[in-house]
Amino acid sequence: MPRIRTIKPEFPQSESMGRVSRDARLLFVLLWTLCDDEGRTRAASRMLASLLYPYDADAPELIEGWIAELEREKCVVRYRIEDQTYLQVSKWLIHQKIDKPSKSRIPPFDEGSPIPREPSANPRELSSEDQGRDQGRERKGPTPSAPSTQPLALVPDAPTPPPVAQLPLADGSEFGVDSSMVAEWSAAFPGVDVTQQLAQMRAWLLASPARRKTRRGVPKFVVGWLGREQNRPKPAGVLPALVQPAGERPEWMRDLR
Repeated sequence: MPRIRTIKPEFPQSESMGRVSRDARLLFVLLWTLCDDEGRTRAASRMLASLLYPYDADAPELIEGWIAELEREKCVVRYRIEDQTYLQVSKWLIHQKIDKPSKSRIPPFDEGSPIPREPSANPRELSSEDQGRDQGRERKGPTPSAPSTQPLALVPDAPTPPPVAQLPLADGSEFGVDSSMVAEWSAAFPGVDVTQQLAQMRAWLLASPARRKTRRGVPKFVVGWLGREQNRPKPAGVLPALVQPAGERPEWMRDLR
């Protein structure tokens, strides 16, 4: 569930923030609003883009690069447990002061596997001294290599599972809802059967073409729908009807003439 967080006045002067792009800085702050009280959140990039940038159509393609910038500066770490991707904000308690924190439902980083990345080619990370340190030197014999310093290979992407639901859009295409979005919305609205409500949303949109949403507007539409359903008063229990066999009168009517 989104939370209210604070930003310290010295945050803009942080050297690590000076080494990342403006978009990555904004993402870092926005991530705080999704993180639980221990600084963890689900980290499927498509889900993060839909929740944090609902009005930016290019965010799903760009957000992976912004996260990589934050990883290079060790601001965040992503890890995978049982095919689920999570994110931990480093030094969380330095960024946020939490009163009466709630225990995280997300497993911590040391229980999972980090998602390796390719070595960065960012020119900011390579000084002229590093680039020219070995130039002009004659190498004699093989250079021993330490296994721990070898770059990690990228983990191949798993096949994309089919969407849990598809919502018709105003332009005639459809918005695919994946399982990570359903999990995030289910956590935010625990009193709602999200899958059932998505089926009802699809039926409503199919019946109301003029009221369909744009791709940017779908996340806001879904969250608003689920919020209203969460707050809807639940009807009182109804006693089951008494069913009598055909042609047989109820016992209380048998003495009536």
